[in-house]
Amino acid sequence: MTLPNLADYGSEFRKSLLSVKARIEDFAPDLVVIFAPDHLNMFERIRPPFTTIISATSLEEFSVPKFGFNIDVDLAARVCDYLASNDIDIAAAEDVEIDHGLTLTLTELFDKPSTVPLLAFVMNVIGFPVSPLRRSLVFGSAVGSFLSDFEGSVLFIGTGGLSHNPPFPDPVPGEKKFTPEQRRLSLANAVKWIDTEWDCELLEQMTHGNSKWFYNLTQAEISKRGGGANEIRVWASCWAADGFAPATFTAYESVPEWITGMGIAYGIG
Repeated sequence: MTLPNLADYGSEFRKSLLSVKARIEDFAPDLVVIFAPDHLNMFERIRPPFTTIISATSLEEFSVPKFGFNIDVDLAARVCDYLASNDIDIAAAEDVEIDHGLTLTLTELFDKPSTVPLLAFVMNVIGFPVSPLRRSLVFGSAVGSFLSDFEGSVLFIGTGGLSHNPPFPDPVPGEKKFTPEQRRLSLANAVKWIDTEWDCELLEQMTHGNSKWFYNLTQAEISKRGGGANEIRVWASCWAADGFAPATFTAYESVPEWITGMGIAYGIG
């Protein structure tokens, strides 16, 4: 969506994104809790299912500039202790570079991303092994429990999804990032993976607060919508953290030029 030859597409989605940005400015959160996928950058060699970011900078890509994250180290450490004591196998990452799975959303929603008070989690949803979706729900719920007595307003953000098949190999041992030729062939067939009906069904269920839709979703159903559809695990964690509050605002646009369905769900819990 930021590449020069593709930047003019997705106008309806962009309008909706600006609307959400305005809502966030009015909300003025004291803490932003963001769940995001990685694209075999931070998780190129080691891929824990859930990682708390202790300290990080952005990876310069897709027009995202280099900036540092404003993370309360004590809060990040305490959430790690809490999750570990509640049977969540949590990893911690220090001095890492975070890719566009997190940073692009952060720069789109905030004018000064380096100043946003963050609690950040990166989830492995692309590389082998990908954990069951239900674990994402358990993880998100545990994060929400940890923050239940936080003194201040909290904004939960989940990035990634919806139906799309980015140029990455299947999550099996030994696979690496695609060569330029493999990437070209993958992108040539990527549009067929967009499933507008499925994307809109997900958003509709979120307006009803129907968390069972996520609980009942099988991997076979996800896989039909492309490898990138695995990123809805991030949506699931975020939504679980906020107690499955019904979405009061949704928007959707299928953008073939970006090889994906672009959706937004926003609500106040």
